[in-house]
Amino acid sequence: MATLKDAFKKYFRGYKKTAVFAITTACNCKCVMCDMHRKKPEHISLSDAKKALKTLEDQKFLIVYLTGGEPTLHPHVVEIVEYADELGLIPTMTSNGSVSKPLLTRLKQAGLYLLSVSLDHWDPAICETLRNHRNIMAKQLETLQTAKSLGLKTYALAFLNPILVKDGVEKLVDYANNVLEVPFGFCYPTKSDINSYGLGGRLSAADLSRGIQLSVKKILTSKMNGSNIANLWVYLEDLLHFENGKKPNFYCKGGEDVVYVDWRGDVYPCFLRKKMFNILRDKPWLFKDVHCNDCMINCFREPSVLPHFLSSPHLLALEIRYSSPGKWVYR
Repeated sequence: MATLKDAFKKYFRGYKKTAVFAITTACNCKCVMCDMHRKKPEHISLSDAKKALKTLEDQKFLIVYLTGGEPTLHPHVVEIVEYADELGLIPTMTSNGSVSKPLLTRLKQAGLYLLSVSLDHWDPAICETLRNHRNIMAKQLETLQTAKSLGLKTYALAFLNPILVKDGVEKLVDYANNVLEVPFGFCYPTKSDINSYGLGGRLSAADLSRGIQLSVKKILTSKMNGSNIANLWVYLEDLLHFENGKKPNFYCKGGEDVVYVDWRGDVYPCFLRKKMFNILRDKPWLFKDVHCNDCMINCFREPSVLPHFLSSPHLLALEIRYSSPGKWVYR
């Protein structure tokens, strides 16, 4: 099993890219903020998944972020994680929380490094309304506790849904940190149906944007006061820069250092761009010198920091400075 020390060695040898890999469309939730459950259930085959992972490693990718659908519904998810680990990739995953304890144990043994577990609210009824899955919050809490007991790095991940924004995101931060004793992270809301990853679901653009800036400021304030927030300081501040038309701390590297790979092997720069190539059939190629600032989807924006840290030490210094409680002031 690869260690963090091994990952650092590869990073300084130029392995700095991240792949968001949707290995299945299958999902047992029908979330209001996602259209994936409307798709026909499809899984990438194990052999194709291995071929894709080997190509990613050859292209100096370091992190593979497994998603779906619900990735734990893939019949060979353990073998996929195990093979990624054998290649020296860092396998991470997000789950809606419905994964069983035995499967989670096998994933940890296979080499899963980090698990983010969806948690949309502190009220079980609201969680069920948002995900249309009975007792989903109870399952999410059990998954978080199981992951902790197994020694997995884990955190609660919230989509900034309209109900949470209205009720106060800082309350969920407090609940995750002080009741569940796990870090808190969040997904920035976006609506798109440009490629194979459907975002936004039944929510309107107005629903998604309403109150977001205030919520981001609350998250930043919580982090300033010592809350355990998984999102990077420089990314959070850039969300406010983006809303106010200011220059960002860093640009997104989607298509160059971060890509989205779907269950058919199609590769995209992100969820909002058209197909580049098919990783199973075509010769792989990546963009160069990408400086995108068109959106703030954290699946691509935050991993873009990794290559920036190598070329811009001041950005790393900024992140370290911001990480000290009480040091943040929005500029």
